[in-house]
Order: sequence, then C-alpha cells, then structure tokens
Amino acid sequence: MTEYSPTIYPWNQEIWQSLTLEPERSNHALLMVGNSGLGKRALAAALAHFVLTENHAQSASLFQAGSHPDLHVLMPECEVQEDLMGAYAQRYLEQHTGKPKRFITIEQIRRLGAALSTHPHISSHRVVLMWYAEAMNHNAANALLKNLEEPPANTLFLLVTDEVSRLAKTIRSRCSLVNFRSPDFVSAKAWLMQQNAMPEFEADNHLAMANNHPLKALELFENNYIDALKAVFTDVNGLWSQKSEALSVAKHWQEIGSHTAVEILQKLSTDLLRCSLTETPAEVFFPVQLSWVQSSSRKLSRDRLLDFIEELNYAKRMLATAVDELLVLETVSIKAQALPA
Repeated sequence: MTEYSPTIYPWNQEIWQSLTLEPERSNHALLMVGNSGLGKRALAAALAHFVLTENHAQSASLFQAGSHPDLHVLMPECEVQEDLMGAYAQRYLEQHTGKPKRFITIEQIRRLGAALSTHPHISSHRVVLMWYAEAMNHNAANALLKNLEEPPANTLFLLVTDEVSRLAKTIRSRCSLVNFRSPDFVSAKAWLMQQNAMPEFEADNHLAMANNHPLKALELFENNYIDALKAVFTDVNGLWSQKSEALSVAKHWQEIGSHTAVEILQKLSTDLLRCSLTETPAEVFFPVQLSWVQSSSRKLSRDRLLDFIEELNYAKRMLATAVDELLVLETVSIKAQALPA
C-alpha cells in the first residue's frame, strides 16, 4: 500500500481553507456534493487526516497503516478497492457469497453505531467517512438518521455524494452542505497539461466529454472512453438505419458497460437537443462529432428525444438497483431506434 499523502486539488483550495481555518468546528455533519471528478473524496479523506492527526503525533502512522481506531469508513461493497480507504471499509462489510452489494446496508450502519457507542480512542475527535452516500438503502438511511439527530460527542460525519438528489431529504437536512464546482476551462486544461497525461488536443476533447471536470477527464482518457463512444455511436447509427436489432445492441452495450453506455447516450441526447434548439450551441459534450450530431438532430422528433432523455434518466436509476441490466438496456435501445421522425 502506497504511503498516504493528503491531496487538495487547486480548484478546491478555497473549500479546504474554509474547513480547516475555522476556530471551532461547529458542524458535526458535512455533506459534500458535486459531480464525479472534482476531488470530493480526496478532500474528505484529507480532512479526516487533518482532524485525527492535528493534536496527536502517533495518529499519522496509525492512519497510514489502516488501523486508526477513530476513523470509520463506509461505502458500498462494490466500490471497495485494495487501497487505504478500502482497508478501513472492510471492517464494516458483511460476509456473504455472490456479487458485491451495490448499497450501503443497515448492517453496516448498525456496526458503525456499535463502534460509536464509546468515546474516541486516541484522538480528540473521531471521523465517519461515507463514500457514495446516495447508495444507502431506505433502512440504512433511517438508521444513520438517528446518529445524525443525536450525534455522539466529538464525532464528525463526512458524507460524500455524486448524486445528492438520490439522498433522503431527512439526511440532507441534518448536514451542512459543502458544494464542489468545476474550475473554468483554462484552469482545468492547465492542470491536465501539468500532469503530462495526454496530448493537448486530447485534453480539449476529454474536458468537453467530462463537462470540464479535470479528474473525470483524466479517468476517461485512461479508460479509453473514446473507444466506447465510437462503439455506441456506431450502434445508434445501426438502429436508425434498421441494420441492427434492439436486443443485439443492448447486449453490446452490456459488454461495453451498462453505466458507460447510458452515460454516453445521455450526453449524446443532450447534444442532439442543443443542436435542435440552435445550429451552433456554445457547449457540447462531443465536439469532434459535432457535424454528425448537427445533421442528425434535424432528422429526429424533438418530442421523442425528450421522451428518450427521460427514459435514460430512469435507466440510470434502475441500473443502481438489482434490476436486470439487459432488460433496461433493451428498453433504451428500442426508444433510441424510434427517435427518427
């Protein structure tokens, strides 16, 4: 395991200053919200490190070893990686057979409650980090709510979410919001160029595809997102020309990755809608494919396109559950096939 080093990205410096320079930490629960790719989890982990090690020298080595008794990390089992935060999260996972669970379960919250029934062990405070807080199921959210309403002494809750709308309103109301926003294009591109991770023209394209989120752009480049993009575009053309069947396309999207395919279709449908409203939109997700999107937008029914966007939003929610992925994708492909007027 590599040595832990707190990371605060340049565009989050103002947030970091506001959270660490306050003379008193009056908020017992912070809800960090914003799209994926902005460094929310990195900042939350750095804040946990700051709180736990500020007045206790031994805490730094314990934190790095994955054995600090006052750090508690929860996340869906499917998100647990072989890294430092993953090691902490393992404490709260249930032993079972089958696929990793996509939810934060009530059993994880119960185990957390038991751990919080005592005082902090070595630090003045203890920290609860929760990644993907929107993934709590209903029972888990209700169980956590009790801890937020009557918080244990000297306990800081740090909840991080990419989709705050999926989080129960009762949870949101008990937390202080910390909003993360993307940097401007110039700053985002400058940071990417400093990383020497991709050519300049790739930085332009991937920042557009990532909605100007630098870490997301880097992730897309490293995961060859452009290949998945081309495959989905080819499938859409096949559906519109009646050369491909909806079921075979759905199976292909499942091979690509259901979430990736739906995300690409959401961005494509947004670009199509933008081009249907104005010939030269100020921003698009796929600038390299703009001419194709412009010509295609004139052939589509706008009402069907709006209906398709709703279907994609629904599909994204369904893919976060245990529903049959192929069935969801087949419905999406049927709707896509019907887009031409």
